Amino acid sequence: MSQNTLRQFNETDRLKKVIIGRWEDYCSDQSYVEIVNEEQKKGLPDAKTLIPEFQTFKQTLEEHGVEVLIPQYVGKFVYDQLTPRDIGITIGKKFVVCNMVKKSRRYEVTGIFPFINTMHGDEPSILVPDHGILLEGGDIIVDKGHIFVGISQRTNEAGFDFLKQHFGRDFNVVPVYCRSLNDGENVLHLDCAFNPVGENHALIYVDGFREMPKEIKDHYHLIEISSEEQAELATNVISLDNTTVISRDHEMCSRVNQKMRDAGIEVIELPFNGAPATGGSFRCCTLPLVRE
Repeated sequence: MSQNTLRQFNETDRLKKVIIGRWEDYCSDQSYVEIVNEEQKKGLPDAKTLIPEFQTFKQTLEEHGVEVLIPQYVGKFVYDQLTPRDIGITIGKKFVVCNMVKKSRRYEVTGIFPFINTMHGDEPSILVPDHGILLEGGDIIVDKGHIFVGISQRTNEAGFDFLKQHFGRDFNVVPVYCRSLNDGENVLHLDCAFNPVGENHALIYVDGFREMPKEIKDHYHLIEISSEEQAELATNVISLDNTTVISRDHEMCSRVNQKMRDAGIEVIELPFNGAPATGGSFRCCTLPLVRE
């Protein structure tokens, strides 16, 4: 398979090519900082924390045969390029450019355009939603013939309709209604509450949903996590394939990591505290372009 052909049909297929967050130049000018979620109100991470964590993450991916790309520096008005998951999504053999809610994130996608332009796929291979369609990649999970779309603080009904219009013939597009701050929860994106792992397991934060879709109940053995574990993003792992994940080396993730091991999944634990302080962990910090 060509490394330059867009491909993602399952969350746990072997990862071959990925964009990860840019840790250099993070928050280099305080004048442009926009607080975009509740976690960031507690304080932003120090660049000295980010550098070794992202370097170790990149090295681990490369040791497992993954081609790793890093976004180009966009400019002073974008202070945070740590979580590229949200700015786009590979679905099948197409790439969807997402419409971001927060002003400071709307230009991030320009940092990955050089990579996207070299990728081949089904024409039109790049889809751009119209204005008013809110869509972020953390709310989109492609797996087992489904596209699960979180209707959340960051993705609206129009975003769901857009995906159904363009992918409804090839996938079952499923709306998943996430609970927000107004519901007493803080599920920013779907992947903070649901994430497939292994052959047929999934990490799940049940209280993060207004109602759990039948498609999740029927297709996965669920590993439930607590609100305290969810707060530390225990769901937000990245699958290297259907036998291996990368997860946080953190006391509030240890029980979930062991549950995955009990299910026959190898768990690579890495220290990762900087990015989670901004609201995203390993899945948020990766944008897969090619999965076998």
